[in-house]
Amino acid sequence: MGGELAPRRVALLAISAAIIALTQLGMLALAPALTDETTAPPLLISSYAALALLGGAAWFAALGPLERLPMRPLVLFGVFAFGLAMRLPWLTTSPVMDTDALRYLWDGALAAHGISPWAAPPAAGLPPELGAAGAALLERLPFTELRSIYPATAQAAFLLAHWIMPWDVTGLRLVVLGAELVTLPLMAAVMRQAGLPIMRVAIWWCCPLLPLVLTNAAHVDALLPPLLLGAVLCTLRGKGIAVGVLLGLAAGVKLWPVLLAPLLGRWLPRNAWLGALVAFGVTTLLVLAPLLATIAAADAGLNAYARFWSVNNAPMAWAEAILGENSGAILRPLLGLAGGAIALAMAWRAPTDAGALLRGVLVIAAVTFYLSPAQFPWYAVWFLPFAAALFCRALLLPAALLPLYYLFFAFTGPVLRPVFAQGIAAIHLAGVVLMLGFNLIRRRTSP
Repeated sequence: MGGELAPRRVALLAISAAIIALTQLGMLALAPALTDETTAPPLLISSYAALALLGGAAWFAALGPLERLPMRPLVLFGVFAFGLAMRLPWLTTSPVMDTDALRYLWDGALAAHGISPWAAPPAAGLPPELGAAGAALLERLPFTELRSIYPATAQAAFLLAHWIMPWDVTGLRLVVLGAELVTLPLMAAVMRQAGLPIMRVAIWWCCPLLPLVLTNAAHVDALLPPLLLGAVLCTLRGKGIAVGVLLGLAAGVKLWPVLLAPLLGRWLPRNAWLGALVAFGVTTLLVLAPLLATIAAADAGLNAYARFWSVNNAPMAWAEAILGENSGAILRPLLGLAGGAIALAMAWRAPTDAGALLRGVLVIAAVTFYLSPAQFPWYAVWFLPFAAALFCRALLLPAALLPLYYLFFAFTGPVLRPVFAQGIAAIHLAGVVLMLGFNLIRRRTSP
């Protein structure tokens, strides 16, 4: 659970912390010039990505010392203060090369005025209730031709943010920061329940990718770690109804947590199955029904995402280059079936120790990410807490490599775009594959 650190490990921690702090300051200095990805100079975008990569490399180098930090009040305060200091300066910046928060603001305002965010796309017209603030936001809104893609749990977060600070991304960031703060004790409780080193929580909290994709960009994926960790904790404690509710709410953030239902159900005692099933069914129906009711519409956001979105996924880009752009219509359902099959395979295994449950969740979350045609950096939030809990370096490495995504905005045009899509976008996957392969070879050759 943590002990004394050797002087060289203390030095490594200090150097890593200094590098992370300096790179964060550098990115903060560049941020004002990168609020519009369509006009940002490629050199500044590349500099931002380089700083993020350097900070990620420093963090990755410090994983071992972070895990071995002693459980002392002063150390705990220092880790907490460092992670908080990384996040707070981003609260007052404009989103960097990211416009999703604008849609969050729009949906939250609609909900606050009693208007369904799924009823019609923004392009259908400005609701009079939104007034001048709504008109100003509508001019900046992306994908106005599509209805909202976000289920009800996410919409509740947008509504809360609007109540806190109407029309202001800072309200969203406060909700996101609150979710991260709730994640800390929940992750520590899961670690304690599983008998794992609690200081692994520091690995997640000090990850320099999180301030970029959560605090600055305010992505709603921040709600998933507390909900999923809460569901895992309740599974380990045999609380079926709580598991069903929490997992259902997680599916109301992003749909994929439904894949965890067989695994968590398998680990619950038999007398908790009925309560978990009913709670999960009712909660999932409540949070998904309004979204799914419009999925067949030509302008449904979820429909468009499932059919067309493909970003930062090199294998998908390779397949489309070889087989043609229309090959996605066949590949996407196959990828979905593969994800479901793997989720069932993980659930088929008999329960053993708590670590095995965490491994199952990690595999399903990571597989979902790497089978997704869109692999945005903030999607790594799906599996990072579980990779940190299990100290899986191969699945922590993406947090250091995914900032390469920002080069997407520098490599524009018909010549450079394929360089990113088919080349640079492969690096974060290649890192995982190489590290997993190395670990497998090492296990087979070790005595």
